[in-house]
Amino acid sequence: MKQIALAVTTVISLFGTNAVAADLAARPYAKAPVMVDPGYNWSGFYVGGNVGYSWGRERDDGTLSGVSSAQVFRTAGPTPVGAPVVTALGAVPVWGRSNVDGVIGGGQFGYNWQQSNWLVGLEADLQASDEKTSGTICVAVGCPAGSALFPANYKLDWFGTVRGRVGWLASPRILLYATGGLAYGHLDASAPAAGIGWGGTNAGWTVGAGGEFAIDRSWSVKVEYLYMDLGSFNGASASATTVTNALNTPGVGFNTVTTTTTTANFGTRFTDNIVRVGVNYRFSGPVVAKY
Repeated sequence: MKQIALAVTTVISLFGTNAVAADLAARPYAKAPVMVDPGYNWSGFYVGGNVGYSWGRERDDGTLSGVSSAQVFRTAGPTPVGAPVVTALGAVPVWGRSNVDGVIGGGQFGYNWQQSNWLVGLEADLQASDEKTSGTICVAVGCPAGSALFPANYKLDWFGTVRGRVGWLASPRILLYATGGLAYGHLDASAPAAGIGWGGTNAGWTVGAGGEFAIDRSWSVKVEYLYMDLGSFNGASASATTVTNALNTPGVGFNTVTTTTTTANFGTRFTDNIVRVGVNYRFSGPVVAKY
């Protein structure tokens, strides 16, 4: 009896094992899902702020010219003797160089289009500036001793740029880019001793490069360098008249009065080296899963 029960149990065990194996073989193989880190997409609008420092440079260039008129008078008269002798003075250079440095700060906004590992975008910014200095306008290149014409003050009040950006993604969250486009700004220049002021708003160009790191889907930080050339602010002009009286010239009983009028015409060119750090907030930045 025990032998019959053992045989039945063995047969049932064999049939059960074969049925389970057949059932497993009949089921399709399903691979377990792989957990992946979603990639970061830079496309979309963004807005942000920045702060930095600028090393500017102003360059004054032009000419100083004039005319001298000498008239002889009789001392007892005074009665003019003959016609005045008018002499044109040769033109001499007007020259000046000064560093215009200071802190800057402002805001930016733009839009990015990402395609694979490449990015193109547009960005505009507007900056307040504390760049200012005092310099000297001279009548000789290099301002040697005795050539100073008058002191001058310079201040870059504000500037802005409108630039294109072309970037490459070194990793999903690290963007390296080059940038360039339009620059514009307002320079205030004056020479109180000469009673003149010049400058105004002018447009030029800018180029630069930077790097940006995405903290999360919305926030990123950046470091950027720009070289900016605002061109030449023309229209500065200063005139001065001096009168000298030489007694007993050209002889006893005479004196010569000489009137000299000089006019300086020059322009100021402004360039800048800018380093700034900033933060951006990106709108509608989709997350794209990569498998």
